[in-house]
Amino acid sequence: MKEYVIWGKPEYSAKTRQVDIPKPGPKEVLVRVMAAGLNPKDWKWVKARDESCAMNAGDDVAGIVEAVGSEVFEYKPGDRVAAFHRMGEERGTYAEFTVVPSSTTFPLPPNISWEAGAGLPLSFMTAALALYQHLDLPLPTVPGQKDIPVLIYGGASAVGAYALQLAKLSKLNPIITVAGSGIDFVKSLNAATHIIDYRKGNVDSDVLAALGSTKLALAFDAICDHGSYEHISNVLVASSGGGHIDMVDPPEDPSWKFPDSVKMTRTFVSSAYGVPHKFITEEQAAADGEFAYMFYRYLSHLLAEGKFQPHPHDVLPGGLDGIIGGVKALRDGKVSAKKLVASLVDCSLGRRCTFSEHFFVTPWA
Repeated sequence: MKEYVIWGKPEYSAKTRQVDIPKPGPKEVLVRVMAAGLNPKDWKWVKARDESCAMNAGDDVAGIVEAVGSEVFEYKPGDRVAAFHRMGEERGTYAEFTVVPSSTTFPLPPNISWEAGAGLPLSFMTAALALYQHLDLPLPTVPGQKDIPVLIYGGASAVGAYALQLAKLSKLNPIITVAGSGIDFVKSLNAATHIIDYRKGNVDSDVLAALGSTKLALAFDAICDHGSYEHISNVLVASSGGGHIDMVDPPEDPSWKFPDSVKMTRTFVSSAYGVPHKFITEEQAAADGEFAYMFYRYLSHLLAEGKFQPHPHDVLPGGLDGIIGGVKALRDGKVSAKKLVASLVDCSLGRRCTFSEHFFVTPWA
């Protein structure tokens, strides 16, 4: 099969190579890749690699189950799924076939396209873990309106937009978000009660004005850039004397220290398959793994019922060969309110295929 690998030194480059089709382990699923989603972590994970240690950095996939491991009971060949690959491991999603944990695989409803499905797994679970496992907000299954304010910084990003939709499903109020060029998209979600434009330069005062007399103690930083965590800390302290901020990336500035009254936690999405991190204990990782198993399947229900929308996406030209251009665009900050997706082409048909065509053609050599 074809596998696409990338590296960052001396400059971002890529190549396609021929490798054997992988075999799934006992609790794994082999997926024929129909679409693979890109994430900002892709360029970050390869920036220090040269060609000798090039990496298949893809982790998001939508496709068709080709085979399952001996202990897998939920899926069978031919099933339509999306899945989250184990980050940093071989057999990633930038290939014609990939191997994924069965626990982070979920049914993809027929009303969701391959490309849309490929933009869900990593970003959706990051948002879900942040809100429910780390900030301890009530799940959508808890009835009644909740007068719990939350600030979601970066509402136009995929992670931020998914967090906004989940916050609305949980009936939180108010839901305040900060965004910039993607504000029109954020408005279209009809999830945030207040949208703050950071380009106006008044983030702190604008958030506090939106809160009024309401005390804010919980915030999720989905982008961790352009001083976002500083603004959040300022607002938490001014509003309620402190609070809890959950982040996808900690500050890189060694001089920055969170106020003593502000608790910082980090969501590292690898805990979705139970892997601890320096910010995530073994106990938390185990709990996150159980949560991810349940919540990915809940996502299938939400998608099928039209209660949750995938992030808007752009399909890269050239299938796998378009990935390096997308990786560079993400690195350069040129992507806003979109997921970038590589859609595969069956070489025998010479064009993108329908589900039935892919299911009945011979696997790629």
